[in-house]
Amino acid sequence: MSTAELKNELHEKIDHADDAQIKQLYGLMLNYFNGLDNMEEWDNLPQYQQEQISVGLAQAEAGFGSPAAEVIRSTREKYGLNG
Repeated sequence: MSTAELKNELHEKIDHADDAQIKQLYGLMLNYFNGLDNMEEWDNLPQYQQEQISVGLAQAEAGFGSPAAEVIRSTREKYGLNG
């Protein structure tokens, strides 16, 4: 797929995203672009840490896991904590 086709597909997905998805995409993109300056740090991580981070990212992209706010809310409810 060409760069132009990739851009068009990204624009299409963004145009059809809801508010929550737009906010998540924005955060991901900021993290990605800000992280480009930190590639040296990634290269300095041990291989096993890079692999585990990659596994975690793949799981998140596949929809596994729960948002932090949801985990915090359910934990507070379960243990009767005030927040």
